[in-house]
Amino acid sequence: MTPARGRSSIQRKSLTLDLIRQASRNSVATMGVQAAAAVGVTLATLPSERPFYWMWLATTLAVLLVRVVVDRLLASALRGGALAKHLDGLVATFSAGLLVSAALWAILAWLRFPIDSQRTRFVIIVVLSALAGGATGVLSPMKLTGRIYISLILLPASTALLLGQDRALGLLGAAFWLVMLAGHRNNHALLVDSIQLRDQNRDLVEALARRGRDLNTLNQELEARVALRTQQLQAASERAQSANEAKSRFLATVSHEMRTPLNAILGVGQILGRSSLDKTQREQVREMKGAARRLRMMVDDVLDLCRLDDGALRLKPRAFALAALAQSLDDLHRPTADARGLRLTMQLEAAAGETRLGDLDRLRQLVSVLIDNALKFTQAGGVDCRIVGAGDELRIEVIDTGDGVAPEKMAVIFERFSQLDDSTKRAAGGIGLGLALCQGLVAKMGGQMSATSEPGRGSTFALRIPCPVTTAEAASRTAVLRSDDDGEEPPTLLVVDDNAINRKIIAALVEPFGIACGFAADGREALEAWRRQPWDAIFMDVHMPVMDGVEATRAIRQEEDRLGRRRVPIVAVTASLLEQETAGYHAAGMDDVLPKPIEASALAQMLARCVGAGGPASAAGKA
Repeated sequence: MTPARGRSSIQRKSLTLDLIRQASRNSVATMGVQAAAAVGVTLATLPSERPFYWMWLATTLAVLLVRVVVDRLLASALRGGALAKHLDGLVATFSAGLLVSAALWAILAWLRFPIDSQRTRFVIIVVLSALAGGATGVLSPMKLTGRIYISLILLPASTALLLGQDRALGLLGAAFWLVMLAGHRNNHALLVDSIQLRDQNRDLVEALARRGRDLNTLNQELEARVALRTQQLQAASERAQSANEAKSRFLATVSHEMRTPLNAILGVGQILGRSSLDKTQREQVREMKGAARRLRMMVDDVLDLCRLDDGALRLKPRAFALAALAQSLDDLHRPTADARGLRLTMQLEAAAGETRLGDLDRLRQLVSVLIDNALKFTQAGGVDCRIVGAGDELRIEVIDTGDGVAPEKMAVIFERFSQLDDSTKRAAGGIGLGLALCQGLVAKMGGQMSATSEPGRGSTFALRIPCPVTTAEAASRTAVLRSDDDGEEPPTLLVVDDNAINRKIIAALVEPFGIACGFAADGREALEAWRRQPWDAIFMDVHMPVMDGVEATRAIRQEEDRLGRRRVPIVAVTASLLEQETAGYHAAGMDDVLPKPIEASALAQMLARCVGAGGPASAAGKA
């Protein structure tokens, strides 16, 4: 049996049971009416007619009594009682009882109409009509039984009248029989439709309730999943935040701990560079400074790549001379090229004094990575760096005569930690971040970067960076935080650092500028020194015992405001250069940041801004 047929069979059985319940529900009242009608007919007869009617009445009442018992048993079976298994038999007995009662009325009409008085016939006709009319509604649940019942009530009486002297009345009885059958049929159809509609509504209500329960269950499951997912995301976010904070702390520590010794190495190298050295010693000093600067560049690369990932890297555009860019690149990479016996040429295809607006430090960093890579992978020949100013765009090419890059490697050279030679015996060093950083910086500047290579003949890396032309005056303009020095006394500089070597290096580096230095080993000493005398500028280390540089700066600024003293320029001299750290320095009241390790050229620019000290022309160049 198919599922559809199974459902249809179940629905038919349910409808049949509902119809039987409906018939049983009204049967007791119907039987009461029939008993009253039988008694009324008997009492309405003439005395001479009553002997027959008394026997008929006794039989009728006995049948009705049996029907009452059967009806109660049927009601119990319909409620699921012990007789439920005999339901079919009880239904058949119930229907048979109805028909027996109708048959008794049929016998009465058939036997008595020809011989009884007109008054008796009239009473019987009225009662039969009432019973038939009531049956159209009361017996509407029973399709076949109801029609037989109506037929037994009306047809024998109508036939007897037709066969007797009352043919007109017999014809009316037959017509009335047809009308009653039609009424019963309509009532049965309406009842079936109402039951089916009720069942459909009930099924719909149950379906809606079930759907509501299902939706409620799904909603609860969804809420549970959302809550679980929210907890997971929150936990993941907390882990990511914790990992990010740990990364920031690690990078800050690595930056500080690596830049601090680099400051000593590079500082001593720059001081030695001013000494009277022979050619060999001078070459050794140049190599030492070059190695220190390359190590510093690696540290910078790691930090800058992290800043790019976090979206914290900020460009600082300012006016600069192209000639100064070319010279600084030559100074930085010349020692490496000479040590490897390679040619290094800087071709500036623009006016020597042409000035551009851009982030000079980032631009120098970009090109330095390309030149450094070219020198590492070139065994013979050399490296050419071409700098061309084309409108508001700066075009830079780094061309080498090295081994070149295989086509299959070109797709991965810009990936992080990618190495052309991944073996442990590779000749070229580096950590594989340079080109990835370059690509990020170029995108940050709004430029483009491309690379072409021919294995065995060399490679060309090209940059196109927006750098609009500006005036020479803008390049020489400085954001001066000068003191009101009258020029009669040398500028004074308070150097605050807990590392004695760093204090000595700064003092030696500023000596050519004619600046008088004072010293403090921590923030508290710096605060006391500032209270004792005015200073033209303060170079403040950040990480110090007793009182750190940020706390000391904050204390100085508060006392300046309270006492009305002149604002002294305070520069953070530190190896901790993460974005959030430098933001904290400025928030505390520091005016600028001088990174460690200290370059003589950067120091000269900082002194010019702070105390207006230009110093000897060669002070920065020699270093």
